[in-house]
Formats: sequence, structure tokens, C-alpha cells
Amino acid sequence: MAEELPPDHLSRYFAERHLHQAKVEAGNGEFDECLEMAARASAEVRERRHELLPGEKLKVLKPDE
Repeated sequence: MAEELPPDHLSRYFAERHLHQAKVEAGNGEFDECLEMAARASAEVRERRHELLPGEKLKVLKPDE
């Protein structure tokens, strides 16, 4: 579902972060948290909770910045 949004859509960014965290939780054997993070990703895409206004951009800082 996240891939259906444009690559620069803020809800896609957050959904992909939730999905990444779901994979980490699953790898750690934390399946309750895995399901919760996957549900958050689905809700993010369905509800499009985060959107940028025209001309705005998301700048994600790296750990060393």
C-alpha cells in the first residue's frame, strides 16, 4: 500500500519506517509489537496522516548531522 503513494509523500515515509520497525521486532521475536507496527503502517497509508504543503520538503538528518 505504501508503494502506491509517491516516493516523496510524507505518509509513505512514515509507513515505511513503521514497516522497517515491524521487521526488526519480528526478527527479535516480538510478534505483538511487529503486528502493532504493521497496523500503524496500514493506518498511516489509509488515513494519510502526514502530508506536506506544496513547496515543503522533508529533510531527514543523518546521525552525524
